[in-house]
Amino acid sequence: QKVMGYKPIYGVEVIAKKIIYSHTALPVVSAGNIYVKGNLIYQVETGRGIHVIDNTVSSQAHRVGFITINGSSQISIKGNFLYTNSYDDLVVIDMSNVDSIVEVSRVKNAFPEGRTNYYFIQPPESGYYECPRYDSVVIGWKKDSVMMACYKN
Repeated sequence: QKVMGYKPIYGVEVIAKKIIYSHTALPVVSAGNIYVKGNLIYQVETGRGIHVIDNTVSSQAHRVGFITINGSSQISIKGNFLYTNSYDDLVVIDMSNVDSIVEVSRVKNAFPEGRTNYYFIQPPESGYYECPRYDSVVIGWKKDSVMMACYKN
């Protein structure tokens, strides 16, 4: 039987895992952990990437950019290198110049559970949804008619 629910939107893995910096400040939707380095604050946007926040004047902290890293949920910084996950990969990014970030290393399948357990593996709301395939990466969800298979409380 079909009901209204969510269908996964799949991304081409190599494109979904591409890391991109934008000077566009995005709204915080699903806030994750933060890391402070110098005058900048880095805040995870769970599943989507990292907000870059200028904290030069603490009372006027404001978002100045966004690093798209789909599938990310945690960050750590050591020296000029930011470490994060991108679905099941460990990614190292050179942050020497925030305007020109560089992916310097990617350890494939460092987090095997990241293939089947990440932010977008279930839709944003409760109800029925089309069970996602694990051979692709989910980058979002759309409302549609689905079979009554998977259910999120």
